[in-house]
Parts: sequence; structure tokens; C-alpha cells
Amino acid sequence: MKIAVIGAGFTGLSAALKLSRNNQKVTVFEKERTLGGLAAGFKKKGWHWTLEKHYHHWFTNDQSALSLIKELGFQKDMLIPSPLTSVYFKKRISPFNSPKDVLTFPHLTVPERVRCAIVLAYLKILPVTLALNLEKTTAFKWLPKYFGNNIFNILWKPLFEGKFGPFASGVNMAWFWARIKKRTPKLVYLKGGYQRLLEKMAEEIKKNKGSVKLNTPFKKEKITDFDKIIFTAPSKIFTLLFPRLPPAYKKRLNSIPHLHALNLLLETPDKILENQYWLNINDRSFPFIGVIAHTNFVDKIHYGNKHLTWFANYLPPDHPYTKLTKEKLFKIYFPFIKKINPRFNLQPPTFSLHMFLGPFAQPVVLQNYSKIKPDFKTPVKNVFLANMDMVYPWDRGTNYAIELGFQVADEVLKS
Repeated sequence: MKIAVIGAGFTGLSAALKLSRNNQKVTVFEKERTLGGLAAGFKKKGWHWTLEKHYHHWFTNDQSALSLIKELGFQKDMLIPSPLTSVYFKKRISPFNSPKDVLTFPHLTVPERVRCAIVLAYLKILPVTLALNLEKTTAFKWLPKYFGNNIFNILWKPLFEGKFGPFASGVNMAWFWARIKKRTPKLVYLKGGYQRLLEKMAEEIKKNKGSVKLNTPFKKEKITDFDKIIFTAPSKIFTLLFPRLPPAYKKRLNSIPHLHALNLLLETPDKILENQYWLNINDRSFPFIGVIAHTNFVDKIHYGNKHLTWFANYLPPDHPYTKLTKEKLFKIYFPFIKKINPRFNLQPPTFSLHMFLGPFAQPVVLQNYSKIKPDFKTPVKNVFLANMDMVYPWDRGTNYAIELGFQVADEVLKS
């Protein structure tokens, strides 16, 4: 069969890799100049490694990603550190990385710490078959009931409101369960960055007589040139490409809210976070929701001996921050960075700014999401859909993008 794959992120490349290995004639279309989608990397002069535009890591139980890494010959290039996660609350940074940290968390009473540890342990061992029932209720109803109001207000409510904004109270509890279930003490990164894996996948596709076309948007008039089409871009883009979709199907796809990822990356001579990799901001007066210090996870020597720190946000498409320059956004963030690290007082050109916007990065999963979750098959004959709206109950991530690509390839081969 002649098969078109629209999008050269991990989903599209995984689908194309599997199909090409099954002797199908595959062409991947990517409108950007680089591979990777939301996992795309960039490399500055003086850097030995590429860096993802949006922060990334794998968990040690991300089997689809880790199996692919090993299969493509990168097993010896996996870094598996144990980075530190902490919480910023009431002008204090507190570790929140282990059961011990939960039991010593300073903002909770001793009984609350014990209760928190017990409920987290329960969620950790709850199997997926039972956890899916949690989609019938919201996290805002379940969490206060079982953790208690004070724990909810200190630990979870600020994170939900920071990430999901106006949708926070509607997010279903199965999504939260999945975040707890998947987390592992150790994380995984690939020497050289994710770009190495993406480029190796593209190389393998080409070896199997497939084609990967960068800077080449897929045009609707090409539909008849292919026997099957796999569309891996956001659902919103899919509905625009096929405006004559049945109204009920289009309404179903468009009923899934999405947030844009907005990440400001600082490249500095000194550390911003002392030793934390991940800092959750549990203070909603802050204009960002998290601080991720990549060079507290991976050695700065690979990036010109500069420290790399992301300031993370998920925002509605019409949020004013998405229209700002990186300089104006930094000006807003600067006083709050000073609260985290009072010694931070750098001025250009002693540091560099990078800003990246990822449209439709985060689907918002509301109650009973499984009833509207898209299927691979669409109303358009021989056209298949595979994107981050479909990895539920798991949250968006490259492990699930890879798994999704293999699954949709199987669906196409069966059809």
C-alpha cells in the first residue's frame, strides 16, 4: 500500500517505521523544517548535544520508548539519574520526592502527612482496570474527600489551577491517578538528546524505502495519491483539513479543550535552582507553574558549561502571554524568579533567553472522557487519526506517542 503519514513527531515516525518494516510504501509529511513536533530539539554553537524545545524525560517504566531506544542501538547511551523534585510554598522550597519527604513535609501536620502517604500509596497500587472508574468523578471532588481539604489546598489545588486554569475543577480523577501511577524515582535521558532517536527513526524509515519530507505540508489534493492516510497532528487541525466531517463527529473532537505549552528557557552562567530538577510552584500568585533545571538532571558540560532552566506554563490559546516577546515575558517572570532565588540578578548579555510555544500541547480530560476519546478510524474513508487526545488515561508524553504510532500502524495493516 501507499501510505501517507502527516506529522514527523514520535507518533508519525513510529507509525511510519512499523509500516515500512512491513513492506509498505510510506511517505511522511512534516510542515516544519525539523523532526520531532513538540519533542523537537535545537543546538546552539558550542553545544555538544541538542536540547528539546520543551522539557522532556522518560520514566523507567516507559516501556515503549525504552524498548525502541534499545532496539535502535542506544541502550548504552541511556542516562538514568535520580533527580530531585520539590515544592515551592509559602516562600520555602521543600523536597517532595519520596515517602520520607511526604512524611516530613513541613506545611502539613503529622496526621496529615501520614494520611497523604497512605492515599498516595493507594493510588500507586490501584490497577488501571479499577482506576478507569475514577473518570466518573472530578479530581476536585475526590482529592479533598480522601486527602482532606488542607492537603488538597496546599498540594494539589494550586497545581491544577496553574496547569488547567478555567478547566481545573472539571478534570477527571483518572488523569490524576495516572500521574501518580507512572512516576518513578529514577528518570531516563538519552545522551545527545531526543533528536538522536528521532533522526535514527527517520534513517531507518529511509532504509526501508520510505520517505520523510520536511518543510512539506500535506495538501488535501494529495489524498487520492495514497491508499491510506495517518493524521498525527492535533484534532483541531484535522477538522480544518476535512471541513465536511459529519457534524456530530466534528463536535465530538472540538469538545476536547486544549492548552498551549509556553516555555521560557534561560541559559545562565550560574544556577537558578540549587539542586532541584523539578520545582512545582504551589503559589498561584506566580505567573508560571513550574521550574525545570535541565542541567541539574544532565551535566552542563554538554551545553557550553551554561545552566539551562525552563519556566513552564500551560495556557489557553487566547492568553496574552502567548503574544509576548521573550523579553517581555521574562520581565514579568523576573520578580518571581527572584523570590525563588534572591541571588538571581543577571542582566543581558550575561544570559540568553529562548521561548517556545507548543500549540494544542495539552488535552483537557473532563468527566467520562472515554466516551468522547477519538478512535483511530475516522468518518473519512481510509483516513486514520492518532494524536495525544488518544493516550488517555495516561498524560501526554513521548512514550505514549511511540506506543500510539505502533498501534495505529497495526490498525492500518489490519484494515
